[in-house]
Amino acid sequence: MQFPLQSGVRVKDGAFRVSHPLNLSHKVVESGVSRGEMVTTPGAVAIGNGPGIDRGGTWWSEGHFRVMGDKLVSVSGSAITTLGTLASDGRNCSFAHGFGRFAVASSQRLYYWDGSSLSQVTDPDLGIVLDVTWIGGYFVTTDGEYIVVTELNDPTEVDPLKYGSAETVPDPIVGVDVVNEELVAVGRYSLQFFRNVGGMGFPFQNVIGAMVPYGAISAQAKCRIAGTLAFVGSGQNEPLGVFLLSQGAAIRISDEDVDTMLAECADVSSITIEAREIGHERYIVVHAGEQSVALTFSASGEAQKGLWHRLQTDDGPYRPRNAVWAGGRHYVGDGASPTLGYLDDAETAHFGTEPGWSLDAGLLFNDGKGYILREVEFAGQYPVDGSTVFFSMTRDGELWSEERPLRHDGRRDRRVIFRPNVRCNRLAGFRLRGSGKVALARGDVQAEPLNA
Repeated sequence: MQFPLQSGVRVKDGAFRVSHPLNLSHKVVESGVSRGEMVTTPGAVAIGNGPGIDRGGTWWSEGHFRVMGDKLVSVSGSAITTLGTLASDGRNCSFAHGFGRFAVASSQRLYYWDGSSLSQVTDPDLGIVLDVTWIGGYFVTTDGEYIVVTELNDPTEVDPLKYGSAETVPDPIVGVDVVNEELVAVGRYSLQFFRNVGGMGFPFQNVIGAMVPYGAISAQAKCRIAGTLAFVGSGQNEPLGVFLLSQGAAIRISDEDVDTMLAECADVSSITIEAREIGHERYIVVHAGEQSVALTFSASGEAQKGLWHRLQTDDGPYRPRNAVWAGGRHYVGDGASPTLGYLDDAETAHFGTEPGWSLDAGLLFNDGKGYILREVEFAGQYPVDGSTVFFSMTRDGELWSEERPLRHDGRRDRRVIFRPNVRCNRLAGFRLRGSGKVALARGDVQAEPLNA
């Protein structure tokens, strides 16, 4: 009898709840063993230390740039070069690319890097800067109330007569972005769309009927993925969730477990979201306080359900943050130190710390009939370095047995089989944990049915 690996279940507060795997991501593949597998998430390899904690980065004009602490730096191989100083409040920065320069919104200020120097926009009509984007020759920012555009001929100047506003819904604007060549005013409870019409005043016109009644909690809680927006937010008087903008509507893609994580975050303004593309797979990664989760985007589409997994480093927050694809690698900062590194699928450690992995398999239920559970096998590929995997089980979904270890002997044909030999009156669930690189494809049991 086969049991599912990719849809874990646990009991919490007297009800069945989804249980997301830890540091194992979902992958849809026809292997002959199964249609999918769980694979270890990439590790992070350090290349050096920067001048501060990483606050995000970008790839511009064939160069990799990041903000670390209060410094703008360039990254080339393992060389991290300081380019200039900007204001820092510790939060992530926003980046926008224009002609001959890119913009950085940092600590409510706007800066430009033109390839040789870092400068701040000091025009008093700019106001505070919560976010920045670029569209149609304009750098566009917001101060929370107005949509502000720079001058076409001089991006360091702002004309207060060209301010715009999003008035369909009276909520504060938390950010700005671009989707399908339309400017998006990202409100706390709405997404309002504008089309570039030019003219002497504010050059963007509201698209009637295109408003979406869901918004993000901050500029750092949205990201672009697959040509659209993913964001953490809600509608008016609704709990937080993770949403994807699709065909003019906001689709909730988070499940109850992820929504609970967001609700329990003590400082919602610290929640961030990022997109990663590794091979043929895309990921939406959400960081909320001490916890991080990721959605396997493409596999979720094929499975027609959200496939989430938890991310963690050594019983603490997940450290690899702010991935930027540059020079054939995903460069990431370390959320706990000034270290910079890159994601490596051949490694599992996060900046030298082995995080381990675990999963709860789907519950085994024999139509309410009892059975003797003889064998439990987890088929897949395991490390050949002599590492140990640990098995435990539950017969009610809530209380778990002591762990049983199984040490690998380095043989690639070694099967991972546990023999509980216990009676199960109703159901059974299985948990497996370990370390190192694995690919878990299938779970099987041998059981002897009972008449009673």
